[in-house]
Amino acid sequence: MKNNCFSCGVEKDTEVLEVYPFADDGIVDDEPITPLFILDCQGPVIVDDPDNYSEFRMTVVCHSCFHKLSPDMWISKNCWNSLNPQTPYEKLPLFVPGIEDPAQLKPLL
Repeated sequence: MKNNCFSCGVEKDTEVLEVYPFADDGIVDDEPITPLFILDCQGPVIVDDPDNYSEFRMTVVCHSCFHKLSPDMWISKNCWNSLNPQTPYEKLPLFVPGIEDPAQLKPLL
């Protein structure tokens, strides 16, 4: 199934595996992996909220955009915006636990 990177817009077929091109990132690069990754993206913390609530969204990135971000477990809204992405943070789908296939995610209209 074809899907686009939410940052640069490159189209990838998720059924065609690719070797990760950035060996120094610590990602498996000796065998092909999915060409797109799902990342959780944390919005700004709402200071007035007693639970210190922060909205999480999900994004899909290609290997090149992933390399530019150098993420840990998730990225912040500011980190996402640093890519000057085609899909703004506000159009990223809300976080849904259990989604592992990038083809299941589409930007909000």
